[in-house]
Amino acid sequence: MLQVEGRNPVYETLKTTKPTKLLVSEKSRKDPRIQQIIDLARKKRVPIEFVETSRLNRISETKRHQGVIALSKAPGYASIDQILQTGGEICVLVLDRVQDPMNLGSILRTAEASGVNGIVVPKKESVGITPTVLRAAMGAGLRVPIARTSLYQAVKLLRKEGVRIIGVDPSGAVEYYDERLTGPLALVIGGEGKGISPTLLGKCDSVVRIPMMGDIESLNVGVAAAVVLYERMRQQKSNGPS
Repeated sequence: MLQVEGRNPVYETLKTTKPTKLLVSEKSRKDPRIQQIIDLARKKRVPIEFVETSRLNRISETKRHQGVIALSKAPGYASIDQILQTGGEICVLVLDRVQDPMNLGSILRTAEASGVNGIVVPKKESVGITPTVLRAAMGAGLRVPIARTSLYQAVKLLRKEGVRIIGVDPSGAVEYYDERLTGPLALVIGGEGKGISPTLLGKCDSVVRIPMMGDIESLNVGVAAAVVLYERMRQQKSNGPS
């Protein structure tokens, strides 16, 4: 069972999914935001249990429950084939060693907003689906399929299916907005500090960089993903790089 904790994350989760149960602090039930959550849960016929705050304190994994926790069935991890079958113009994020749950949650939220079909993370040296990830994703964590598998095998399979593999790394030969980002696409983005591993970087069809005007060499991985994904959306509307 997975926990989504906090008022905004729980509200957003209720808007898009149906949790198994809602645990609400008896002390907080008259709060206007909590009442909105209760009303929405009742509308969707989600069972509600009013409990002592001490119980929420005891079971909370983020320690930021704000008086409400939604319990949901663990979605499990998807396969690459399942991601490819989601339809539309395929876009997949391949995340190499992203270990910060807040970053993965942020990426999930951006991925859902920008039409990403799925995310691939490695089995080791990477965060998976956790309450902190779901809290940061604000409801998107249960809507975007995540595959947890070998990144090398994933890239091999995606290429076989006609998906272009583009790395986003400071070593890139061209700036991201000069690269064609339309069509079936997999964006490879490296984790905090380490970036994309040299072996995986070598398997990319091309590598692009995000230009940096200041002294900092790279952006936060969540910000980098958002920058490139929204450039992809812009190109889809304008039919390619400007």
